[in-house]
Amino acid sequence: MTSVGLALSIDERRIDVQAAWRKAVARELGPTDPALGFAAGPLLQELALFLRGDLPSRSGEGAAEAVARCAVLVRSSASPAQLAREVAVLRRALWEALRPLGHPASAEERRAVDGWLDEALAGALERVDRARARSQARLSPIIVPARAGAAPSPAPDEEDLPFAEAELIEEPAPGEAERTAGA
Repeated sequence: MTSVGLALSIDERRIDVQAAWRKAVARELGPTDPALGFAAGPLLQELALFLRGDLPSRSGEGAAEAVARCAVLVRSSASPAQLAREVAVLRRALWEALRPLGHPASAEERRAVDGWLDEALAGALERVDRARARSQARLSPIIVPARAGAAPSPAPDEEDLPFAEAELIEEPAPGEAERTAGA
């Protein structure tokens, strides 16, 4: 499906949509750092490319790759609820910014835009989930249980230790060499 007119309108109003989205996020969700702060602009740009049919597509992979490119820009510490709310605010800001242009969006166009934003949300949630799983894997210690019935290995004999016969040579502390030489 291509919709060049709607795509051009989104491209034309992208900065306005971002500004309205930022204001609405601050007003409705509080003065936090938005999870989509860096992703909102590229997401709207990729949406316009999708609607124009300009995404390179190999059996529908172009849209998935575009969503993945935008998902990388999502703050990984965001909660899923925050992401869902921010995408809902972005959707509303987009349609409100396009309304004054008088561009009538057909039901098919609205479904395409809403589907794109839903896929963007899913991609962002997957990325946040993967980042959280990697973080948990790094933070949680790996405990290997002892084998049942295994006897503890005996301590090695002192003769088997490397350098067991080496002589320990202590170096004098700094300044001590001058004192002993002067005495």
